[in-house]
Amino acid sequence: MATTYKTPGVYVEEIAKFPPSVAQVETAIPAFIGYTEKASRKETDDLILNPFRITSLLEYETYYGGADLETGIEVKITDTTVNGVQKRTITVPQPSTKSPFRMYYALRLYFANGGGPCYITAVNTYTAAVVANAVAPVQLEDLQEGLAEIEKEDEPTLLLFPDATALSSDNFYAIYKDALTQCNKLQDRFTILDTHTDDETDDPTPSEGLRDGINLEKDYLKYGAAYYPFIETLMNYNYNTSAVTIDHVTDDSPVLFDTLEDVNIALDEINEKLDDSGDLVTALSDAKTAIDALTAAEALAQSNLVTDAIQPLVDLLDSVITSGTDVVASANFAAAASSESAPVAAACTAAAAALTSGLGGAIATMKTALEGHITTIESAVSGTAVKTETTNAVATASTIETVINGIISLIDPPVIQAITAAQAADTNGELDGLKLNVIEKTDSTTFNEIKTSLSKLYVKMPPSGAIAGVYARVDRDRGVWKAPANVGLNYVIRPSVKITNDMQDGLNVDTTAGKSINAIRSFTGKGTLVWGARTLAGNDNEWRYVSVRRFFNMVEESVKKATAQFVFEPNDANTWVKVRAMIENFLILQWRAGALAGAKPDEAFYVRVGLGQTMTAEDILNGFMHIEIGMAVVRPAEFIILKFSHKLQQS
Repeated sequence: MATTYKTPGVYVEEIAKFPPSVAQVETAIPAFIGYTEKASRKETDDLILNPFRITSLLEYETYYGGADLETGIEVKITDTTVNGVQKRTITVPQPSTKSPFRMYYALRLYFANGGGPCYITAVNTYTAAVVANAVAPVQLEDLQEGLAEIEKEDEPTLLLFPDATALSSDNFYAIYKDALTQCNKLQDRFTILDTHTDDETDDPTPSEGLRDGINLEKDYLKYGAAYYPFIETLMNYNYNTSAVTIDHVTDDSPVLFDTLEDVNIALDEINEKLDDSGDLVTALSDAKTAIDALTAAEALAQSNLVTDAIQPLVDLLDSVITSGTDVVASANFAAAASSESAPVAAACTAAAAALTSGLGGAIATMKTALEGHITTIESAVSGTAVKTETTNAVATASTIETVINGIISLIDPPVIQAITAAQAADTNGELDGLKLNVIEKTDSTTFNEIKTSLSKLYVKMPPSGAIAGVYARVDRDRGVWKAPANVGLNYVIRPSVKITNDMQDGLNVDTTAGKSINAIRSFTGKGTLVWGARTLAGNDNEWRYVSVRRFFNMVEESVKKATAQFVFEPNDANTWVKVRAMIENFLILQWRAGALAGAKPDEAFYVRVGLGQTMTAEDILNGFMHIEIGMAVVRPAEFIILKFSHKLQQS
């Protein structure tokens, strides 16, 4: 402000009385780097490799979509008969092959465990990744590009890679080494690592792979923490009913979807009758009996298609058999033509017109009318068993066989296609592999039982998403200086491996390489808890604990941003006093919150700056202002030892 005045008047001077202050930066803003269903906000894919901040799962679903559809889910239905009582057991194991894309599930775990704002870096969409590399859609180069983009963002403080477990072990460790290197470079973020274990077997000794794979110096290791094992969550897999395989096993006659087999039996019986007697009326009667048997089959009897398509023709055949004369039969066909569905009506009209040439001509006309429907089925299921069956029927069967095939062709084509697909997939030649959407149409009881079983099929996940939520929750409820351990995990049923004390001994303390792995354990009456609080630098006395490293990250970043206002200020005692007072005020607040150990502030921290303390005259000439800050950060009581002894009686 100017101190000389030349023009007469009134001048206002504002005198600054309050000292500058340090604003605490956020401590738990994770950056999730991986693949998403979509990545669009304004334009298609405009969020690919474009870090974007969200605050809720709904916002994620709006811009990035949901989980990838699973294709390896198999339901096993086992029917047994014990003492004349039929019992059905439905089991659903973990999918034989799983989608490698886990970002959506990780976000659900994050928000369920107390997560707040976070960054999403979509490196590609599911579809594009599969098209680019169907064998291994998760690529190291994609994740590295996403990591490079998040480096440009200042706010993120945690790095996560939910899809990394789909990489080979070498590439898995490579991306985490890149992340730790970025943390060491920027000094304002921390990496949460998963262990590269098979989520089906969950190797109970994962330490060797991680300790060999993360071959970095301790200056890098202090910026990351690893957690083991995978966790069984309360989330269900996202799947399409048409992709669920049904394996049906029974100890007696097949129950579900025996249609094609029953058709073959019926045709064989009709052929025998034709060969024995040549009596067309007898053959028709047998055909009706066979068709009645078909309609009684479980799969068909539970479908409206029986009423809509099969039964009308059964009734018409019955009228032909019982009428006794072609005139009555013709009248029956003509009456039916005005009331039946289009395919049936066409056959009826043709049959009524042809009855003047005898019953055989009517059946031949019906055969012609129904062949078109058989052709439609053939084209829909080309290359399958049904095509062969229907083609043979058209080419070689008698008129009766063709009528029956025509009736069968009126069944809902999706049902036929699903049965055929099941046959083609069944290497044993049995009708075991079935489609869930077919069961939904034809057997509602079984469908509901399967849906109930599928609802109990839970997603197994690497724990990093849940751990990020725990970090956020503990930081908000207690403070970043509180170790994120002895804390329960939400949306989690149990860890996939039950860890004992002996097992954790080797995980928590590594006497050789010093790389600690934090355990997730299940305790009776307490549930699933995070039971470890060490960084990868587990033997480093300074940076052993996650809470200490992250508290220093917070203070360093906060003070760094606050002191930026003093750049190019006079490097003299006035500035030094302001800077020291500003930092001391901030640290006093941390001490009062319980982050620093000491009975009084002087015992909890110190701030030094000034000529003869932290700087020489040459430093000042060269434009350097050295500020030294020491803090006695509280450390977690990792081992509580209770010592008991006998006391001699004194009275």
